[in-house]
Amino acid sequence: MTQPYSRHIKLDKVINFRDIGGYPTRDGYIVAWRRIFRSGDLAKMSAGDYSHLTEEIALSSVLDLRSDMETQRGTFPLPEAGINYYNIPFMTDGGNPEEEGRLFGKITNMGQFYLHLVQRPEFGKRILEALELIAVPGNHPLVFHCAVGKDRTGILAAVLLSALGVADEDIIEDYTLSGPYMEQLLSDFDDDPEMAEFPQHLPAFFWKASAESMEMFLTTLQHEYGTITDYLYTQGAEQTLIEKLRKALLV
Repeated sequence: MTQPYSRHIKLDKVINFRDIGGYPTRDGYIVAWRRIFRSGDLAKMSAGDYSHLTEEIALSSVLDLRSDMETQRGTFPLPEAGINYYNIPFMTDGGNPEEEGRLFGKITNMGQFYLHLVQRPEFGKRILEALELIAVPGNHPLVFHCAVGKDRTGILAAVLLSALGVADEDIIEDYTLSGPYMEQLLSDFDDDPEMAEFPQHLPAFFWKASAESMEMFLTTLQHEYGTITDYLYTQGAEQTLIEKLRKALLV
């Protein structure tokens, strides 16, 4: 079947901007196109990017998953656009190299890192906060993003799509679409003297979006909780949240 829209939206200064609509659910629905997007950082967008997002996509809301430390370096230029801006930091420290070094010395792929994050009590609460915003039709079209659109964004996209009833294989495929963007990002780092040392304290697998990582994340949560939806219930979600998400995003 031909897709009615492009999943990848090419922008000048924003990486990894994608529509996560179009995926079928197990019960016969489709995630609506052009209502929910995922992306890397929006702060350095060009004038053309700004026009595309505000006019062609007609964004209503931006959900920023970055920390306070990161948002101080810039956010989407919102006030004049009349766009809702929400900041729910999924990692409050913005990334501590020493702590990350110790953690990444003990793990072998990003799936383990994601599981480490979601086991933090405050992390589940923030996922619920984000999903509550996504469940409001008046917030659509909405984009959620972190720094590069792979990890914090990838976790939220996986949990959201699973709660909507999308099959694991499609969620895994959606995650892997970030891979080529990471290759381009590393190339950009090499060309920028100020950023060239940035990736060096992180292992090579940090810059991958492997199917194995997302498969481990999903299957481990399902083994521990039954389903991703059950994980959300243990974090305090009410059944009405899942109903609202389905009503807002499925066609």
